[in-house]
Amino acid sequence: MNLKELNERLERVRDRVDPKRIEEEKKREKKRGIARGLALGTFIGGIAGIFFAPDKGENTRKKTKEELDRVKNILEANIVEGKVKLEDFVEEKKEVITEKITELRDKINTDKEEAPFIVQEEEEEEEELAK
Repeated sequence: MNLKELNERLERVRDRVDPKRIEEEKKREKKRGIARGLALGTFIGGIAGIFFAPDKGENTRKKTKEELDRVKNILEANIVEGKVKLEDFVEEKKEVITEKITELRDKINTDKEEAPFIVQEEEEEEEELAK
């Protein structure tokens, strides 16, 4: 049995244990289907618009090229903006994680420093009880 089959079996078991997962997955699939339908409809509508346009083919191609260039520029700008936001997010999370690690190290060091006193206090209490 390979890893993929093992993961599939694990997911089926999780689905049986938690029926909410099945409902959530159905909702996600429905949203994906709607998105795919909209994308396909937009594409087909665009193609139909090009073929049935009353303008000359040369003008239609020119307009289509201009529109595609505009969309390309918008996508490139969005990608750059998304990359910057992602880098900022990652940097922020790195700082948070570094702070948490520092806090944990400080706590561990503090606990190590206090540990001998705690052991000593417990030994003293045991000696008093033994008397």
